[in-house]
Amino acid sequence: MQQRPLFKPKRGPSRLIRRTLLLGLGVFALGTGVWQVLPDDGPQDAPATASTPGDSNEIPLTLEAVDSPNQTARDTGSQSVSIDTPTTGNQSSAFARSVSLSSRPNFHIPGQKEALKAIETPEANRASVGSAEELDPAEHASPSLEQTTITVDSGDTLSTIFEKVGLGYSDVLKVLDLGDEARRLERIRPGDKLVLMMDDAEQFAGLKYDLSSESELSIFRSEGDQLVAEITDLPSETRLVSAGGTIKGSLYQSAIATGVPPAQIMQLAEVFGWKVDFLRDVRDGDQFRLIYEVREREGERLGTGQLVAAEFVNRGERVQAVRYTSPDGTSGYYEPDGSSLERGFLRYPVEFSRISSNFNPKRLHPIHNTVRPHNGVDLAAPTGTPVKSAASGRVTFVGWKHGYGKVVQVRHDAKHETLYAHLSGFKGNLKRGASIDKGTTIGFVGMTGAATGPHLHYEFKVHGKALDPLKVDLPEANPIASKDRKDFIARTRGSLEELARIEVDVAGEQPVHLARNERVAHESRDD
Repeated sequence: MQQRPLFKPKRGPSRLIRRTLLLGLGVFALGTGVWQVLPDDGPQDAPATASTPGDSNEIPLTLEAVDSPNQTARDTGSQSVSIDTPTTGNQSSAFARSVSLSSRPNFHIPGQKEALKAIETPEANRASVGSAEELDPAEHASPSLEQTTITVDSGDTLSTIFEKVGLGYSDVLKVLDLGDEARRLERIRPGDKLVLMMDDAEQFAGLKYDLSSESELSIFRSEGDQLVAEITDLPSETRLVSAGGTIKGSLYQSAIATGVPPAQIMQLAEVFGWKVDFLRDVRDGDQFRLIYEVREREGERLGTGQLVAAEFVNRGERVQAVRYTSPDGTSGYYEPDGSSLERGFLRYPVEFSRISSNFNPKRLHPIHNTVRPHNGVDLAAPTGTPVKSAASGRVTFVGWKHGYGKVVQVRHDAKHETLYAHLSGFKGNLKRGASIDKGTTIGFVGMTGAATGPHLHYEFKVHGKALDPLKVDLPEANPIASKDRKDFIARTRGSLEELARIEVDVAGEQPVHLARNERVAHESRDD
């Protein structure tokens, strides 16, 4: 019988355990070797080189810091390290390995950039990888805005306009909620133009709307993607132009034929209103010359400004006017010698077509067929034409007065009083005792009371006595002050000289060669 040993002999470690231990030791040795060749933490843009001295069988490593063109690893806070080994000894080819290390610079061996790109960049994106200089800047530009210009038609509202371009009512509410500036869009009129802007997704991005020839409403998205409404001044250029002509038929028709705007014709009549009676004194063959301001933006006429200088030759008698602004800011029209062309009263308180009845103390009344004094002058005009106060003063009566119909009376001073009758209505909240200025609208032409047609009955009284408004002698305004006379002569001489150069019967506007005109145009170009 075989005897068993008291102690079993120790068995050697199993094959699996041996392999596990050897693999762990190998990984540890490899990691230690890689870590030793990496440079110390320092400036990431400094090149680093490392070599391991030894016999000819050792592989030298050369590392160089580079900026990876594809920085998607930034989101995870990791960067890649590329270690390339050139072929030496029994090695048949170079190899590339990418190791992810947190907060480490990027490295690669010179001459292996293409291999690095192939490893880090997906196949579909290889063509787009390059340096920052090689990237197309258009790819990073802000999305372009599509602009659509809309002309407001009769019956259009902001809602219908937005609907035309595919925008919803919610966009309208967003715009109107921006405040008083944006709510001006609720008062758009036929003929107005709106420029609507939409982004690439066809969403509302803003608009532009000209409030006048001088200001614009802009709605746009701020940097925080919030809609903002803003009113800005529009740049414009002021130029001086001139025109001249000979009267054939009427001043208005003759001036229009030479290209003078209607507003400047009315200014001409107002400036010379107390020197020339344009209803009764004008004759064929009379001549006119004038210099006036025009406002333009980008070559487009926005409107006209003030009359700068004018001349009218009536029956051989020449009268001239120049506009002058004194050092204290007061402006007015004067004759070349400094006499004022203005009066304390308007010649006519309404724009009328004809005088339908003159001042006549013994007139036969057209309705009652009896002799009744006509203590004023009747100025025929369409119903609704504004009636202005002939001078500043205080309202003494507003209401109905027998055959006069609706009446307004104004006392201007201790001597002068005016009356306006047959009105169709009164201006606003005009009340007795109100103070008004010269030229203030007080009512509108009508035919209330004993009237056969729409007209203004206008009376002028001095110390309570009615006088002919067309012939009454009124005091002139003050002339140029003696302290301002030298300045007046110096600043108006050029305008008067240019006035004399204007040719008559030339169609269209003529250029003006004044230092002021050249300076204004030059300043606008610099802007």
